[in-house]
Amino acid sequence: MLDVHHYIQEQGRDPWMEVTKEELSQVLSALMQQLIGSWTKEKIHSDVLEVIMKMRIDAGHEEEYMQLLLGNVAFATESTYALQNVLQTILTNQAFPTTAAVEAMMEEAQARIQDQLPTLIDRYASHFSQLEEHERKMQLERSYCAILVANRIKTDFIFSFIHEQNQEIMKNFFTVDPKDMLEAFHHLSGAYATLLLEGLELTY
Repeated sequence: MLDVHHYIQEQGRDPWMEVTKEELSQVLSALMQQLIGSWTKEKIHSDVLEVIMKMRIDAGHEEEYMQLLLGNVAFATESTYALQNVLQTILTNQAFPTTAAVEAMMEEAQARIQDQLPTLIDRYASHFSQLEEHERKMQLERSYCAILVANRIKTDFIFSFIHEQNQEIMKNFFTVDPKDMLEAFHHLSGAYATLLLEGLELTY
């Protein structure tokens, strides 16, 4: 993984306390590029299309499919907030939890989201209710694909962040403003997800 400290020194900005938001975004962007360097658009497109097609097949009719799709969009969106909270916890505590501890945090969050899903679905249904039915399905499917990929990036990044081999480098992030870090983390994961999904064709 990228030597973050060396990267900052090359920019002429040291120590870490003086890193600007722009430089922080550059470092995170470089790390994410390395993280997804072996990912290909073909593989990502294949993966998300497989998910969408399975949902279409599993649903008995159009109304059931729309409800399933809406529930999955709600679950995935709430999961992305949960991943933000996991990273926020790490940054706030300024300590590296074990892989098992992070997995437990994620599982607990997913269980909580699942329990709240009926209420969440109503909220998301209201958000998309202004769209015509065909357009609503298109927007939901495309949103779901983007969130799935962004969540995969976030999850892989968090586990890479806490990995023992990377801790000496990653601890430098404890000196930056957590809000700036979380903002860049969310923005960049979404940007790289959009880049990876570029050209994806969903048939209707």
